[in-house]
Amino acid sequence: MRLPRPLLRRRRSGPDRRYTARLRAAFARERETGGRLLAVARAAAALIVVAWLVVSRPQLDVVYYLALLATFAGLPLGLMWLSRRGRRKPWTKYALSALDAALLTAALVLPNPLAAEPPGPPALTFHFGNFPYYFVLLAPTVLSLSPGYVLWTGFVGAAAWAGGVAWALAQPHTKALLDPAAFIALPRDERIARLLDPDFIDLTARYQEIVLLLAVTAVLAIAVARSRRLVRRQAAAERERGNLARYFSPNVVDALARLDDPLGKVRRQRVAVMFADIVGFSGFAEHAAPEEVIRLLREHYDRLAEVVFAHGGTLDKYIGDALMATFGTPEPGTDDAARALACARSMIRSLDDWNEERARRGEMPVRMGIGIHYGAVVLGNVGSERRLEFTVIGDAVNIACRLEALTRDRGARLIVSERLVEAVREELGAGPASVLLDGLVQGGSMPLRGRDGEVRIWTLGESDSAVAEAVETRTEELPMAAD
Repeated sequence: MRLPRPLLRRRRSGPDRRYTARLRAAFARERETGGRLLAVARAAAALIVVAWLVVSRPQLDVVYYLALLATFAGLPLGLMWLSRRGRRKPWTKYALSALDAALLTAALVLPNPLAAEPPGPPALTFHFGNFPYYFVLLAPTVLSLSPGYVLWTGFVGAAAWAGGVAWALAQPHTKALLDPAAFIALPRDERIARLLDPDFIDLTARYQEIVLLLAVTAVLAIAVARSRRLVRRQAAAERERGNLARYFSPNVVDALARLDDPLGKVRRQRVAVMFADIVGFSGFAEHAAPEEVIRLLREHYDRLAEVVFAHGGTLDKYIGDALMATFGTPEPGTDDAARALACARSMIRSLDDWNEERARRGEMPVRMGIGIHYGAVVLGNVGSERRLEFTVIGDAVNIACRLEALTRDRGARLIVSERLVEAVREELGAGPASVLLDGLVQGGSMPLRGRDGEVRIWTLGESDSAVAEAVETRTEELPMAAD
């Protein structure tokens, strides 16, 4: 069965259409900017030519050429004036290019009406090598970022020059050989004589000029088109990178984009592992509407993820209502433990601010427990060929998870291991570390479920919000906060 053609067409989704619209709007803004640059470039080129004419031709008849140059420089300014008043039409710039080419041809081919002496033969104009001025007309069009506009300008320039040649050929006494082969077949002395004849037009050279102008136009148009494609690809890559950052931490995304093997082989290294969990979430989810549960989780995760990323952490995974983050992945740093503790402080401050907002809306406050440990883990990709997950495993992960669970029994907002406290002191030194550790009290040695031995802990109680807020504010002044 053959499907109808419309069903075979790939439809753009809403985000795709919005992305395409934004890209087109960006190109439109850049074309406007290019138009302004083009006007400046033309004005600068006109001033250079004016200076050259004034120095090289200090006669009265130069006023004619100065008037033409003023018109040449002023036309883009008039186009900008129309754009600002909303009177510009899509075809206006194309008409401007045609007028430019006509003015340039008139200046180069037609006799100067202000000349004191009678003009020479019309064909004599083509002996002076004036054709390169058409490249001055063509070159600034690349700033428009429009391949079609570049092609149009080159085409009308070639057509105008051909029209000037045709006008000269139609004048009395003008001589020419329409067939280039016939000119080449002439004896050498006769060719030289014809080239020196002021009434003779070398059409072979004119053909070459037109072909050269069209060839350069094609190359410039291809270059502009390629630049647009590169911009589109770069924009698409940034869009994909932005989409990837919704699922991975920015530091992981940067590594993925920068290196061929960004995450490297499975390896062991020391990292700080954090677990943050909503206290009493199961009871809330049991009685709340599903939409309310999802809304709460989204708001909660948005805040926590922002804090994790602000402190250079890696958001490892979401586990129901819990969050696991690591500091020192994918590459270890010099202040991983300190950034993990500073992140926990900021999380507590963010939770307090959120609870104030919820209270104003008449909603119940949210409680959270955080556990952090610093130690060795195994780091790498885990999963199958169809789906990989970059994560860490090991005893340090288990300890951090158990510390978070212990916050409920101890009535604490934050519990960290003594090994993390020692690492913070090693990284920052005694003075700065005391700021970050302020409010934490030793909780003794505690057995952790599912693990032999005990772990010495430090705690921050539920009633220490004011201390946590003051410490979180002072933490911004620490050296590691600027990294």
